[in-house]
Amino acid sequence: MLGAGYAVIAVGLTLIFGIVGIANFAHGAFFAMGGYACYLLTSRGVNYFIAVPLSVLIVVAIGAVTEWVVIRRSLYGDSHHGSLIVTFALGQAAVAGLILIFGPDPLPVTSPLGQSTMRFLGIFVTSQRAFIFVCSVLVLGALGLWLRLSIKGQQVVAVAQNARGALYSGIDVPWIRALAFVLGVAAAGLAGALLAPISTIYPTMGYSALIVGFTVVILGGMGSIPGAMLGALLIGVANALFETYVSVSWTPALGWGLVIATLLFRPQGLLGQVQQHRH
Repeated sequence: MLGAGYAVIAVGLTLIFGIVGIANFAHGAFFAMGGYACYLLTSRGVNYFIAVPLSVLIVVAIGAVTEWVVIRRSLYGDSHHGSLIVTFALGQAAVAGLILIFGPDPLPVTSPLGQSTMRFLGIFVTSQRAFIFVCSVLVLGALGLWLRLSIKGQQVVAVAQNARGALYSGIDVPWIRALAFVLGVAAAGLAGALLAPISTIYPTMGYSALIVGFTVVILGGMGSIPGAMLGALLIGVANALFETYVSVSWTPALGWGLVIATLLFRPQGLLGQVQQHRH
């Protein structure tokens, strides 16, 4: 279940990198926006199950404006250094905006599932975590089927493999890049809305999500959606086992250890493609 939540965050991150070619350091800010949008709606009486998709739509609208105003005009065709600086600045500005609007104090998000538990195969699980797991699996499965079977999904894959070739074949590459960016931030917003009830929300909550997302993406392979899913599963299971049998305080070091080992012995990640540079 932990891995399913990680996968939604990481798939959005790797989708933006693989299609748009941008290392989006503002991804954590969109994650936080999803949580705050869900809080804003539920605090005004909107049912949580309705607030989740509405929160995603709010984040999608913000992401679309960001892509059109900033990303499209300044980063397409730029180096990764430029994307790092611009997206990091966007993330910091978003955090400052959340502090100005909502304040720095943590806020709770209520869910009808509350702290109720259910038992499955002898294991007790909170209902909210089970709901997160089911939603994550459904969303990731639908995304995979869309990429594989739909025309637009095939165009997204084509742009990821060869943007110039896709342009020459008649694919509207700028539109596909905008679509990929919006889908990526939508995944971040969904993860924020889903995970908000199991923890309080606060302006800098996206920092930890960003670190987890990049850890998973590096492990699975930059730009590889199946790699992000596999990396999230491995990180989630490894963290759960490490916390149970070793130490909770050392759990963050496990992810970084896996990243270091991956970069040393398989730099392209578990399912990533080897980059060939010709001079």
